[in-house]
Amino acid sequence: MIEFEEFEQTISRERGPDLTPMIDMVFLLLIFFLLTSFLARPTIPVSLPEAEMVELEEKPDLTITVLKDGNLLFGGEEISDEKLERTLKRILAFRQTREVVIQSDREVPFGRIVEVMDTAKKSGAGVISFLVEKKQ
Repeated sequence: MIEFEEFEQTISRERGPDLTPMIDMVFLLLIFFLLTSFLARPTIPVSLPEAEMVELEEKPDLTITVLKDGNLLFGGEEISDEKLERTLKRILAFRQTREVVIQSDREVPFGRIVEVMDTAKKSGAGVISFLVEKKQ
């Protein structure tokens, strides 16, 4: 009986530190970073025009945003017309689908939208689409 107790104490001494609290902290940090990464996406306030019917097959990643004052945003950053043309040429040269989406505020003059369309066409865009809200 005495030998059995000594054997049990020997086993408990060789187990090492308890890693359960550290694993709990790793999972909590993982959940925290996942949640904050989903909530940290910047949005740009744009009042979109309405449309009768909208069919979206896939969301292209070449979106040009035209703000109320006529300024352009591409990739979340303000960009000039000349720089937009150079950037689109460089990107579209390596793409099979040459689709560009224009997201414009409904108060932007149509002439400004035509200028942006011309810039996209000069850059090699094959298809130009507009992002709109569905009419209710």
